[in-house]
Amino acid sequence: MHHLNRKLNICIAGEGGQGAQSVAKIIVNAAYAQKVPVAYVPNYGVEQRGGVSIAFVRLSPEPISYPKFDKADIMVLLSDRSVDRVKQHIGPNTNVFYNKDFVDRKLPKKYIGYNFNKQAQEMGSTRLFNMIVLGLVVKTMDSIPLQTIINHAHKKFASKYTAKPEMKKLNEEAIKYGYNLV
Repeated sequence: MHHLNRKLNICIAGEGGQGAQSVAKIIVNAAYAQKVPVAYVPNYGVEQRGGVSIAFVRLSPEPISYPKFDKADIMVLLSDRSVDRVKQHIGPNTNVFYNKDFVDRKLPKKYIGYNFNKQAQEMGSTRLFNMIVLGLVVKTMDSIPLQTIINHAHKKFASKYTAKPEMKKLNEEAIKYGYNLV
């Protein structure tokens, strides 16, 4: 059992299809496997497709009575219009990371931007984009072992590996790459 020493609120916001929910689910499953109390609230835009997709994940040292939170400890902004949807969850102590490839607006200097898409492409597939994000979030969380996260990512994508076995190695490399960004 892995013990958390504080509550951890994570918010990942992007366009539908960018993988915000996949990243969240891997973290949730890994936390659950480590017996860490965890709550997950997915939030989808009203549009049928092409809406904003937001994942709220809360980890805690003790059982969680309420899954929603006001301010995030870790905020990841994957697209430009997702910024407006979650800015009320950014507080003075929130670690904010954003996707330089999709967020065009000027953001406060203390927010940290990365070229997630460009990097994923260079690694061999734009689909690796959310695995880089996953690694970055795991490092910032500093509460679930990297290998546990990698194992749960492999579990989640096991059925996809049958058709594309090379994705297993690439996913692992992308997670480690994101982990070493911070």
